Amino acid sequence: MTESLARTHLRRELEAHLTELGYSCDRVRPAGSLVPEIVRGSLVRSRVVYGEIVVHGDLRRRQCHERLLNFSRRRTRRRSSILFFIGVADVDQPALEALLEQLDIRSRVRGGHVHVVPIATPEAARRRVASAHAR
Repeated sequence: MTESLARTHLRRELEAHLTELGYSCDRVRPAGSLVPEIVRGSLVRSRVVYGEIVVHGDLRRRQCHERLLNFSRRRTRRRSSILFFIGVADVDQPALEALLEQLDIRSRVRGGHVHVVPIATPEAARRRVASAHAR
């Protein structure tokens, strides 16, 4: 699966996950140089959540590391943490978890507001990749 198709699939699945959690309203994007890929809000809870997509190639990119650090450290006006969801392919989850620990975003003490959402790849793409490797 190409990186753009993978990114589109992950984004769609992460948005569906956030909708299931009750964060269904698109929110106004915050001002600044870095803007999260997904900004959602809950009318019931009056909370804002951020979402980012990480594909396999992003795990080594410095720009991705800076984005993860930036959004994991953002706070509301009342200084509470903003929930931050990271959508990643299920096969890349261990690498992302290790990266988050390396960047000191998540550890046993820190990062309870940062949630990794493993997303399975579509079945058709899995079959194509498996058949290509069998050749």
